[in-house]
Amino acid sequence: MKVITFYSYKGGVGRTLTAANFAVYLAKLGLTTVVIDFDLEAPGIDAKFNLPKFSENQLGLLDYILQFQETNQDPNNLKEISCKVPFDETENKTNLWLIPAGQYLSEDYYHKLNKLDWGLIFSDQRDGVAFFQQFLKHLEQEFKADFVIIDSRTGITEIAGLCTQQLADEVVMLSSMSSESIRVTKHIKQLIENSQVASTLGKSIDVKVVVSRIPQPDNLFEFKEKCCQTFETADNKLFFIFSCPALELEEFLAINDTKNHEELVNNYINLFYGLNLEISDQNIITQIQKVSSRILLLSPEEAEQEIIKLASLYPHPEVYRTAMRFFRLRHQENKIKIFGWKLLDLLPDDEEGQNILGNQYLDDLEKIPEKERNHTFLKNALKAIEPLYLKKQLNQKQTLLYSQVLYDLEKYQESFDIALNLAENKSNDMYTKRDAYQIALNCAKKLDKEPYKIQKLERIVNKFNHSFKNEF
Repeated sequence: MKVITFYSYKGGVGRTLTAANFAVYLAKLGLTTVVIDFDLEAPGIDAKFNLPKFSENQLGLLDYILQFQETNQDPNNLKEISCKVPFDETENKTNLWLIPAGQYLSEDYYHKLNKLDWGLIFSDQRDGVAFFQQFLKHLEQEFKADFVIIDSRTGITEIAGLCTQQLADEVVMLSSMSSESIRVTKHIKQLIENSQVASTLGKSIDVKVVVSRIPQPDNLFEFKEKCCQTFETADNKLFFIFSCPALELEEFLAINDTKNHEELVNNYINLFYGLNLEISDQNIITQIQKVSSRILLLSPEEAEQEIIKLASLYPHPEVYRTAMRFFRLRHQENKIKIFGWKLLDLLPDDEEGQNILGNQYLDDLEKIPEKERNHTFLKNALKAIEPLYLKKQLNQKQTLLYSQVLYDLEKYQESFDIALNLAENKSNDMYTKRDAYQIALNCAKKLDKEPYKIQKLERIVNKFNHSFKNEF
C-alpha cells in the first residue's frame, strides 16, 4: 500500500480536484484506492465525485479521531466511516472508497471540530503517533488498499504535518507562482524532506512540486528551468497543470472526459506518471482487453476515439502497440507513426515497433516525390529505417531509398558506400544499378572525390541512360 498526500499552502490551486482525478485514474486501472478527506476545517472532496448527500447516520474521519481522543481506544472499523464511490457507469466497480471528513453541512460538525485537541492526541496520554500508524494498518487490512490518497489541510497546521510527514510515502505540493506561495512551499518541502518524524518511522518522503493554474508559456523548456531554480527542485520532480478556461466556469473530473479536455488530461497524466507508482503491466493489459472487446461493437469512428482515449490515459508500451496495430488495420499512416514513435520512445529496441514504423516510412518514400520531402520527414525516415538496414532487413529497392535519404540529409559518405555497393552487386537488377550509380555519382561530386573516379561514374551512368533510352 502506498500513501500519497496532496498538499498546498493556500487554496485555489486545484489540490482537491487533482487528488480526485488521480483517485479515479487509479481506480480505472483496477487498483483499490481509498480517498481520505483530511481537510477537516474545509472539507468537501466528496463534491468532486458528484456524490449524493450523505445519509444522516454517515460518520466520518472527525468522528473516528474524536472517539480515540475521548476514549483512548482504537475505534478499529474504518469501513463504518467510509462509502463507495461510483466512477464507471458501465461497470459495478467497488474499488474506489471515500472516508469523508464527516457531516460537514450540519451545525453539529463544527461543534465537534472545536472539541478536537491535537495537543491531547499527541500527548503521552494518547500517543497519537501510534494511533495513526494503526490507522494505516487498518486501511491496508480492511480495504486491501493499493493506494491511499489524502487531501490535506492547507497552511502550516498539525493536520498538514500529520498528512505530509507521518502518513505519507510521497507528497504532491501544489503552488501558484505568487511570492508567498513559493516561499512557504519551499520551506514546507524542506521540512518534509528532513522530517525527524519520518526518519524515526524509517521513511524517506519523496516530494513533487506542481505549479498550477498558470497560462502555458511559449517556451516551456525555459520556464520549467526557471521554476526548478525557483522551487529548488529537480527537473523530474516538477510538473505543471496549466490554466483551463472550462474549469473557470465549472469544476469537473477531466479524467472522465478525455475527449473534450485533452490538454488538461495530459497535464494530469504527466504528473501521475511522474509519481513513484508501481502499476503492474497486468493492470494496463486488462484495460487494453476491455477496450479491445468493446470496440468490436462500435462504429469505426467510435472505436478510434476509444483507442485514442486509452492511449491518452495510459502512456504504456502495450497501449501504444495496440494503437499502432489498430491504425495500421485502418491504413491511417499518420497515426501509425504517432503511436509507433511513442512506443519506440519507451522501448527503443522493440522489434515490432521498428518493423512497422520503418516499413511505413519506406512506403511514404515511394509515394512522396523527392521535392516534397521536408527535412523533418527525412530525419524521421532515417531514424525509422536505419534499424532495419542494420539488421539487413531491407530489399534492394528499400536500400536504394535509404541511400537516397542519406544523400538528402547530406550524409554523403554513408550514402556513397551503400549506393556503390548496390550498384556493384551483380544480383541486383539493371534499374537498381542505374539509380544506385546515379546516387553514388552525386555523392562523389559532393565529396570532391578524385576526378578520375567521378569521370568513371559519369561514364557508367551515361551508358545506362543511353541503354535505357535505346530500349524505349
